Amino acid sequence: MSVLFTPLKLGSITIPNRLGMSVMARNRSKTVPNEFMKQYYEQRALGGAGLIVTEGILLTLQGTEWPDAPGI
Repeated sequence: MSVLFTPLKLGSITIPNRLGMSVMARNRSKTVPNEFMKQYYEQRALGGAGLIVTEGILLTLQGTEWPDAPGI
């Protein structure tokens, strides 16, 4: 078996493999994360990615770089 498909310990967590999905700005929400975004990342996790870094979430409106960017 390739080392790519073996578990990896990262601090206190263990990811199931060494496949990662990097940050992607999907721009599929209207200011707050929504069900579609949840489903998108669930599909990627079920598809085998061991580690997923999700898109940016704005902390303030002053940091907005595109219309309707998701934030908290």
